[in-house]
Amino acid sequence: MSTAVAIDIDQYAINVAKGLIMDTIRNADSGHTGGPLSSLDYTYTLFKEFLKFDPDDPEWKDRDRFVLSAGHESALIYTMLTYIGWLEIDDLKKFRQLGSRTPGHPERSLTPGVEATTGPLGQGVGNAVGMAVSECILRNQFGEDVMNHYTYCLHGDGDIQEPVAQGAIALAGHWGLGKLINYYDANNAQISGKVSRSDSTDYIKMYEANGWHVQEIDGHDREAIREAIRKAQMEIEKPSVIIGRTIMAQGCATMEDDHNTHGAPLPPEEIAATKEKLDLNPENFFQLPEDVVEDFRKGFAFARSEVAAWKSALETRMEETEFAKKWNIAFGDALPTFNIPAYEPGQKVATRKVWGPFIETLAACHPTLVGGSADLEPSNVTTGFANLVGDFTRENRLGRNFAYGVREFPMGTINNGIALHGGLEVFGATFFVFSDYERPAIRLRALQGLPVVSEYTHDSIFVGEDGPTHQPVEHLMACRAIPNLLVLRPGDANEAVVASKIAFEQTNRPALVLLTRQGLPVFDRNKYPSAEEFRKGGYIMQDCGGTPEVVIIATGSEVWVALEAAEKISSNRVRVVNIGCWELFDEQSLKYRQSVLGDESALRVSIEAGITLGWEHYTGLNGLSIGIDAFGESAPGGEVADHFGITPEKVADKIQKHLNS
Repeated sequence: MSTAVAIDIDQYAINVAKGLIMDTIRNADSGHTGGPLSSLDYTYTLFKEFLKFDPDDPEWKDRDRFVLSAGHESALIYTMLTYIGWLEIDDLKKFRQLGSRTPGHPERSLTPGVEATTGPLGQGVGNAVGMAVSECILRNQFGEDVMNHYTYCLHGDGDIQEPVAQGAIALAGHWGLGKLINYYDANNAQISGKVSRSDSTDYIKMYEANGWHVQEIDGHDREAIREAIRKAQMEIEKPSVIIGRTIMAQGCATMEDDHNTHGAPLPPEEIAATKEKLDLNPENFFQLPEDVVEDFRKGFAFARSEVAAWKSALETRMEETEFAKKWNIAFGDALPTFNIPAYEPGQKVATRKVWGPFIETLAACHPTLVGGSADLEPSNVTTGFANLVGDFTRENRLGRNFAYGVREFPMGTINNGIALHGGLEVFGATFFVFSDYERPAIRLRALQGLPVVSEYTHDSIFVGEDGPTHQPVEHLMACRAIPNLLVLRPGDANEAVVASKIAFEQTNRPALVLLTRQGLPVFDRNKYPSAEEFRKGGYIMQDCGGTPEVVIIATGSEVWVALEAAEKISSNRVRVVNIGCWELFDEQSLKYRQSVLGDESALRVSIEAGITLGWEHYTGLNGLSIGIDAFGESAPGGEVADHFGITPEKVADKIQKHLNS
């Protein structure tokens, strides 16, 4: 280190970090260089001087959260985590390589210190809002002595252009999340060129219009950065954004402000020239001097004392019986014990009607259960829950219902953030057809193993009069295609209770509970197996004497259709199988699955009010799949079902004709 640079250890540490970032990306021959360099002054200052964390435990519950929504800047956060000591130089050398802890975009649970899996732009902004919501509710439930921290989010020009970010920003302002601090790295560059080619939005006004405290600074002026963070921390009634005007690839020898640095490694000669400009040795690679590390970590002793004080405070509070009970529910894996009365046979009950009493009963014994509907509370039967727990608002921090408005995708990302934070059990609700709007959040939820529950009602063509725009047809298969996601489609009210319990029992995967608008007959469980059999994903609903000639497989609202259709072709030996959750059924032993599906010599028939593509997974190539390989129709639900042949009579006729042929 030269004498000139030695005067400012922070500047030298930042220069070293730039060298590490350039080497990391060049070594992988893949990655994004320009953004990390433009965001580094802010991120280094935040991590070294402001971010509260336990150097010995990345999962400490009262740590500040930092979300890198601009996930393509992953080399930036990996460098900061190396400064902390949670990653090693060898990890940087394995950037974007198979099995490394430094993937191309940050992944939660893979890399210590990464709070959220980001990359698809905009979603990290919603995740940060969800984390800030969690902190706020938990702080007001448990007290500032055990829950009191900030949520920081770094986003770029690309993030803010995604409408999902703007929807989350609107809700954060509406809720007055005073401990949420965004940093907007405004470097005016995208992969395709300058931002001005595609966007002329005044984001200062946009943020202000949504009720945020806004500051605009030179994003390379560290003193301005410090002052802005302090001001943001003092703003308690509004979320804050610091808009840092920065230069893409700041500090480079000849490629500063070049949008081509956004998504590519720098040329070797540019790296060498830049290192010389930064007073680094161009012959050295992946250098991290000890004095830089020691200076960065000089605050760790104080951090450890903070953690020790927190642990002592928590230990004292855990002596309070009610506090300990609530805390263990919040941060444990087990659901409280509760019961829902069984629904009696002889009546028709829309399975969505089950959700209301279920979620209200659970909420009464689960003080950290939260959730909300995307403006469809009466239809999703969440009005009772909202009335019971109250809306979360700037005036009511103990409210546990989120009035999301018509914002399915922001709802999904915020719920993901709530699950990432920990301490709250969360659900969201809307019509199943609108899962399309939420799908990118569901995908990242499944990727991260987040136990978020989605209640989707109006799950088929039986929506009826609303027509094909509101009738999900391809959605079941589309959701089943997402790995690590439970898709639960119960066949009657009692199965709906079991399915809902299963959804909330998950600890490392999300679940969708698909419920009907129309009434379904409640099955007589003296005649049919217990609804608890649904836990296996699939089971024999009704069997025949001897080896079956026909095995009818159905889900959800088509189970009763299958049972009645079986009666109409009773001259054949017919077995009816209920497979309400493919994922759970496929997890059962091969022996069990074979015992349910029977010998392959039988004709296997699937019935589902959706596309048939995919059902060969169970029916085989020679089976018969009855469904809807077209969009729906606008008419009363019964007429639509008859039109598409999803009635007992028409199903029986199709099976009989297939057998005769």
